[in-house]
Amino acid sequence: MPYVPLVVDVDRAVIVGAGNVARRKARTLVDLGVDVTVVSPDRPDWVDDLGADHLRRRVESPDDLPEADLYVAATDDPDLNARLESELPLVNRVDVDEPRVRFPSVLRRGDALLAISTGKPRVTRALRMLAAELLGEPLRRAAELPEEAREWSLERVLSELTGLPRGD
Repeated sequence: MPYVPLVVDVDRAVIVGAGNVARRKARTLVDLGVDVTVVSPDRPDWVDDLGADHLRRRVESPDDLPEADLYVAATDDPDLNARLESELPLVNRVDVDEPRVRFPSVLRRGDALLAISTGKPRVTRALRMLAAELLGEPLRRAAELPEEAREWSLERVLSELTGLPRGD
């Protein structure tokens, strides 16, 4: 099945599980401004550090979860993760190589966002590092462009992003 790149407006996310992968996913979402609730039987220390909410409960089905725009199935129970993935909309399942929903690596400057995904975490991370070096400044400039940039010619946008004059 092919992956389709999307940028989705997510106000609220629920992460099921409290291990290291859940922590990394929560950090990414909190950094993007998402309201995150972690659901697990025990409260992990990192929840308070991130400013996330915690719901202390054992999850046996999707009915045990609050409503959200995005779910992350990060438990050590593959059967539960599979059930959550099959019964909830928009679920990132962390225990399989090819989940239906992937988290890209994100490079963000203001409202400009560059998402990179390869399915190989270290390759993706390396590409994000290269993108930060090569595109960090143009991405910052893109975030600062006014709304009317929607109407500008491609040449003008390129000139604004690169600082190089281009024909209009």
